[in-house]
Amino acid sequence: MSHLQSFCYWPCMKEIVNTYVNGCVILCYVCKPTNRKLGLYTPLLVPSHPWESMSMDFVGRFPFLRKGHDYLYVVVDRFSKMFVLMPCKKQITTRQYAQPFFQHVGVHVGLPTSIVSNRDSRFLEGFRTSLWKMMNTKLTSSTKFHPQTNG
Repeated sequence: MSHLQSFCYWPCMKEIVNTYVNGCVILCYVCKPTNRKLGLYTPLLVPSHPWESMSMDFVGRFPFLRKGHDYLYVVVDRFSKMFVLMPCKKQITTRQYAQPFFQHVGVHVGLPTSIVSNRDSRFLEGFRTSLWKMMNTKLTSSTKFHPQTNG
């Protein structure tokens, strides 16, 4: 309404525009999808002991340090809220993110049962495969209804 008022004005403008929009079946009012997400809020399960479940994220952009680091790689234990901060660069690969995770977190407290992250699936898949390679574990996938692939 305010956008239309910046171009023109006439008496009873608000009532006429509202009547028109509410009566327009095809484009204006009835066919618009709702912008609200429906459904109940389902929180994550609370871990039962420290370092069972972790969240990881990246904080930055900071001024460059001597080694060119401009971001912080943050790993937080969801049970105790303890955290590990690791300097990193924005432009590195998922293998380069898995290496400090393994060196600073995995070696000291073990690998978690779950990792919560808001990164996309390609990043998480690359992170997961890099982590498996560091532990010298070969992860081979088989397909459903083809038992010959796993022997």
